[in-house]
Amino acid sequence: MPDIDEWIHEIGKVGDLLHQMQAAEGGAGNISLFLPAETTGLRGFCLARFPRDREYRLPGDVSLPHGTLLVTGSRRRLRDVLTQPDTALCAIQVESDGTSYLHHSKNQVIEPTSEIDSHIGIHAVQLAGAPKVSAVVHAQPPNLTYLTHVPEYRDQGRFNRQLYRWQPETIAMIPQGIRLLDFETPGTPHQGGLTQDAMVRHKIVIWAKHGVIARSTEGPMEALDLIEYAEAAATYERFDIQAGRPADGLSLDELKAITARFEIHAPVLDNMPSDILQQAG
Repeated sequence: MPDIDEWIHEIGKVGDLLHQMQAAEGGAGNISLFLPAETTGLRGFCLARFPRDREYRLPGDVSLPHGTLLVTGSRRRLRDVLTQPDTALCAIQVESDGTSYLHHSKNQVIEPTSEIDSHIGIHAVQLAGAPKVSAVVHAQPPNLTYLTHVPEYRDQGRFNRQLYRWQPETIAMIPQGIRLLDFETPGTPHQGGLTQDAMVRHKIVIWAKHGVIARSTEGPMEALDLIEYAEAAATYERFDIQAGRPADGLSLDELKAITARFEIHAPVLDNMPSDILQQAG
């Protein structure tokens, strides 16, 4: 398992890549990473580099196992994590008795992202009480976010049908489907609860008119991979809209043939319409 410095570097690299893809402008976007207590260097990190500030009550009726949650701070730039992690990250240390404490650099006062409710809920689903690596990444990729401003795309089956028709990799890498949630006021407990429920069966969720959030048990980079696959599909879809919808893309039968060839169980196909949107008029 990577040590604490390697994990921090990975968070920073993901933040930098999100900035490059114009999905994390200014203080937008957030990343969290739960690490088991035995992660190399973690104990010293929480004692010296990020000392304890105060007791911190986890939001919602959830609990996390013994370990530490690294999380980007509210109104902090993701692109700064790579070069100035102490100015952009804080940590929530969860003790074996369930109590938790906020930690941050001695020279900073950093509060967790305003979307901490969603992050904590997703980690609770993904960890299910077992201390292991758990990553959550939220960003605002322009093409994915734009499509959810178009009313005809705010239907679960339709949204997936339009996006999954562009690349075989989409069905191969996200066979559960991309869960689409209606717009909710960002950073509220209600949004957190809906997202937690959606993540029971999905690894990537779209918040309509807001952005995307993805989870992984491998680390932030794999969560970013899911976002990149989805954003690539949305980019093709935007191209097709701009061109007047001349492309047909992959048919439903072709998508099923891909899953059969690679023995992929793809629940997303169960509620996907066979037709695609046509040019208006």
